[in-house]
Amino acid sequence: MAEALPPNAGAEGMPDEMPEVDLSQIRVESLLLNVASELMSIGAGQLGMIPGMVNGGDGVQARLAIGGADALIGAFLDGLPEGTELPEPVQELRRALAELQLAFADAVAHSDSLNAAVGSDGARSSATPKPKATPPPPTVPPQPPRPKIWTPGGDV
Repeated sequence: MAEALPPNAGAEGMPDEMPEVDLSQIRVESLLLNVASELMSIGAGQLGMIPGMVNGGDGVQARLAIGGADALIGAFLDGLPEGTELPEPVQELRRALAELQLAFADAVAHSDSLNAAVGSDGARSSATPKPKATPPPPTVPPQPPRPKIWTPGGDV
């Protein structure tokens, strides 16, 4: 059965006429924080932190939501002048993001320990899990040699 489309929707489900939006009235800072907040809600739901969320439990979606929120908050902070005190709502958002990141790390750690303790047939395994290979640390590019500076006593 096909879903009923709103009366002003075209064949692709998008409204034929979008309401006029005065883009000059939209503050990018506000938009960044609103979208970050929504992403954090989605991430919390995926981690099972919101009771009754139907699609909870998708770690990939939770990781993407948390990473997106972190990037948006970072973009907001990059736009602030140096030495500006953060408004209280932004401080609360950062605290909530930190708690969400900790919940995600806890869920991943719990999931890994369960996967290591339970074999593929669902029975407890007595074998010690193989340690995961850690990626090598990022290499730091070598510093270019300092140019010689002429001085009256010789090169420095």
